[in-house]
Amino acid sequence: MIQDPPDQSYPLGDLTAAADHRPAPGDSTEQPEVIITYQYAPAEWMKHCSPLAPVVRCRKALDRAIKRQRRKLKLGFYTLLLLCYIAYFIGAMVHQFGDEGSIRLLVFTVLVAFFYGIHIIKKTFGTRMEAHFNSLQKNSNFPSKRTRSIIKRLLTAYVLFVVLVIIVITVIWKKPYRLVPVIGLLVFTFILFFFSKHPGEVSWRPVLWGFMLQLCFALIVLQTSWGYDLFDWLGKRVTEFLDHTDVGAQFVFGESFTDHFFAFKVMSVIFFFSAVISVLYYLGWMQVLIQKMALIMQYSLGTSAVESLHAAVNVFVGWAETTTIVRPLFDKMTLSELHTVMTNGFATVAGSTLVVYVLFGAPANHLLSASVMSAPAALGISKLFWPETKESKRDTSNDACVIKREGRNIIDAASIGAITALPIVAYIIASVIAFFSLLGFVNATLMWLGERVGLTPPEYPSLTFQLICSYLIWPLVFLMGVESRDCCVVARMVGIKTFINEFLAYEDLGRVIQNNQVLASYEGTWTTTSSCDVFLVDRNLTLPGGILSEHSVVVATYALCGFANLTALGIMIGALTAIAPNRKEDIVGVSFRALVSGCFACFMTACIAGILSE
Repeated sequence: MIQDPPDQSYPLGDLTAAADHRPAPGDSTEQPEVIITYQYAPAEWMKHCSPLAPVVRCRKALDRAIKRQRRKLKLGFYTLLLLCYIAYFIGAMVHQFGDEGSIRLLVFTVLVAFFYGIHIIKKTFGTRMEAHFNSLQKNSNFPSKRTRSIIKRLLTAYVLFVVLVIIVITVIWKKPYRLVPVIGLLVFTFILFFFSKHPGEVSWRPVLWGFMLQLCFALIVLQTSWGYDLFDWLGKRVTEFLDHTDVGAQFVFGESFTDHFFAFKVMSVIFFFSAVISVLYYLGWMQVLIQKMALIMQYSLGTSAVESLHAAVNVFVGWAETTTIVRPLFDKMTLSELHTVMTNGFATVAGSTLVVYVLFGAPANHLLSASVMSAPAALGISKLFWPETKESKRDTSNDACVIKREGRNIIDAASIGAITALPIVAYIIASVIAFFSLLGFVNATLMWLGERVGLTPPEYPSLTFQLICSYLIWPLVFLMGVESRDCCVVARMVGIKTFINEFLAYEDLGRVIQNNQVLASYEGTWTTTSSCDVFLVDRNLTLPGGILSEHSVVVATYALCGFANLTALGIMIGALTAIAPNRKEDIVGVSFRALVSGCFACFMTACIAGILSE
């Protein structure tokens, strides 16, 4: 086939030149085969000559314009949303102002505007302010590092003195028996110092500031009406928020799902809450909150960034989730930092399991405050029980740890959060079934042994694990500020929490709170048995587990709010060893001390509650 030379290519529509090469009619002269090539292939022809071609060109032009003006369009979109919200806010305030819903909307709007304003100021002037501060430090008139250290110590002593004076005037002067938990704080601190890994290396700054942050927060929650009302309001909103789980649980399990309260009601909440937390992480809101909390603890307690960040994250999520955040830094952690990370996990509880305790009947407002108070307590007590003796090998800035977002969009983030809750639910269900069964076996064995020597009701209480704990832990509970008549009940709960797990302990607390409600509506005669149960004479009814005063319920709520138990010790060792196998020996070496630190962090938080709660 003879190809047409290049000069015989013709553009589309120009076929006149090609016609000159066609043979005339009747001409038998052999002509070379001519192939006419066009400027456009068929697909190109469709693109440029199709009736839809203008639409395609318009779309491409629009894409280019959006790409060039993306920043302005984004600003305009956000401005439009802001104007719409302002219009809605004004309309809502005009329509109905003064009820709880309007106050909630007002407070939310003011807080968001305040923190967003701080973010804008920091973003705009942060670099210049930091440069100006650095230049001041180089100035000869700026206080030296030693002078600044002395000022910090004096400030710490002053703040501690003021807080203690406030407590003495407002609490101890009126109620001298509240000196008992003060003595308990001193006793617990002395025990930790005496058995410290390096007593001579203890830095008291994190210990004192951890104690002060606890005290300040407890004063707000327990000694001011507005602080108590605020957390009481937050507790009710949390309960109200979690009730939305019933919609999904009812759809899956049917209208009678509450017949199996723990499996269908309580466990369903964890899926819902985990999905919400995942969405907040995707939006970046949780990261901002956590980093600000970590910054406060880092500058006040003097702990490293990784320790402060880990403690702040533990307020909201479980130790397993927070461990993944610091996983890249495990190889470089000192033994003291590793001990602190484990203590943080033992001394706090996950937000997803916190809701379980609420459903058991524990007061939500005190659970929220206990979860926050335990974070600085864990840092301070950890540095007392295992002081830092080496220089940290990693960066000290908060940028050392970055919490990554999961999911491509909000729906994907919610799905990931719900699926992430599966192992948590499986752990809880497996633990409850296994340890309830083990506890039943242990109690049956102890009761059999007790019967052999005459320990049988009604002359003597049955020999059980709970009874043994109520005697062994009685002194510790008394030092926390629990009333003497309630010590056997609270000691039983603390023993269950320490040697088994916190779910059974809070289940016991919930049962006692229900007993309080039953007794409050009872007007007849009642007595207390040797095993701390309450017998209602007129109804011939026994309330197993006993009763507690309101003050003892609060102290027990704080004492039980932690993950520190022997079961958790094995779980944490296995999980951390899987993450950092080359640090297995170190993890095992610090684990038991971390467990003790976590227990005492909860005990000291309970002491503060014992001092300040009504």
